[in-house]
Amino acid sequence: MGEDLMSELKGKVEGLKKVSVLLEAGTRKETMDLMPEPVAFEWIAGIDVEGFTPFEYALLEKQVGDTLELEMAGWRIEEMFGRLAVPLPETAKSLDRFFLRVTVQGVDAADQKEVVRAMAGMVGDCGGDCCGTH
Repeated sequence: MGEDLMSELKGKVEGLKKVSVLLEAGTRKETMDLMPEPVAFEWIAGIDVEGFTPFEYALLEKQVGDTLELEMAGWRIEEMFGRLAVPLPETAKSLDRFFLRVTVQGVDAADQKEVVRAMAGMVGDCGGDCCGTH
């Protein structure tokens, strides 16, 4: 099998893909002590009207098994994640600096219904039962 085919089978983060990650947060790069255990998080990448969030940009082209390590300021959480409801501990928001380890667990094609639900969730209500989430 060629390398390109292997990459395709493994899955890489790109727009409109369902991405699953494990998150760990810590006060030091070596110590993930802000969460008792890694937390799973799943979303569809690139759904925002403004495109990708800075977090999603950092993950683009990453593959299943890849790890991303970020050094962040608590006051930049909203800027980094935008619309994404990333399950970070409240204590992280008050820190001048913390570390986030993100491990890509899965990258799959998003079902059309999932895309519609994600888009409807951005506006809160699409005005009817078009997406089945009301």
